[in-house]
Amino acid sequence: MIKVSSAGFTDVGKIRENNEDNFYVNGKYKKDNSVISGMFDECEDNSDREQYLYAVCDGIGGEKFGEVASLIAVKTLVKYQSENIKNVVNDYISDANRRICDEIEKNKGVIIGTTLALLYIKEDKAIAYNVGDSRAYLFRKNKLIQLSEDHTQAQRLFKMGMIKQNEIRTHKDKNKLTQHLGIFPNEVAIEAHSSDEIILKKDDIFILCSDGLTDMVTDKKISKILSDKKLSAYSIASKLSQTAIDNGGKDNVTVVAVKIGKSTSLFSGLFPKK
Repeated sequence: MIKVSSAGFTDVGKIRENNEDNFYVNGKYKKDNSVISGMFDECEDNSDREQYLYAVCDGIGGEKFGEVASLIAVKTLVKYQSENIKNVVNDYISDANRRICDEIEKNKGVIIGTTLALLYIKEDKAIAYNVGDSRAYLFRKNKLIQLSEDHTQAQRLFKMGMIKQNEIRTHKDKNKLTQHLGIFPNEVAIEAHSSDEIILKKDDIFILCSDGLTDMVTDKKISKILSDKKLSAYSIASKLSQTAIDNGGKDNVTVVAVKIGKSTSLFSGLFPKK
């Protein structure tokens, strides 16, 4: 058996007037969209469950429409809490996308959308999914591993060999999304990125986050914070968020942290052999 502790933390940051981000921690999420500057939402969950489900969503649209989309995405996820996400992830994405598209039509075509970073844990295994540029990380043995793949124009240019990896972070299209929820099916087919299945180990830490963290805090600094084994999941989520705010807080910042305790898994290595 594994012991899982987790927490979610979201803050409006220093610049924005409203918080378009949302998080999902085993059925808990930010229900109130009236968050103003200087306020944050948080939750903590240390309950034993048969399976665990987490998400971070970064809304797109502004003028209070972005938070509508991210709220729809996490509210829709509630009905999938008891499902094996590996079997229904495409159903969930289609469901959430349809609801967001309905909202677009209701508001006469206004741009509404959200990214998604999703983590599913069952028994001694985990798998991560993402749509957009919200990220999923695994921190293991002092090494930070990105499990997600950014769906951005800059990342696409890198994969095409047109720019170098070290140019992505400062590229003008680093935040230009190529995938997100809130796209009509006849326009673009949404394809979530999936990590390999991960065999859990004691002291593993998973991080889901919006780009409000990764634009403000380097992977090196994230690793340094996570290397403090005394930090609880809540302390990790709040400290990472606060670091992003201290570094400028130019965007909303949301972090979900998941710490793995003991595991009886007999497997070794990062991923199971195929």
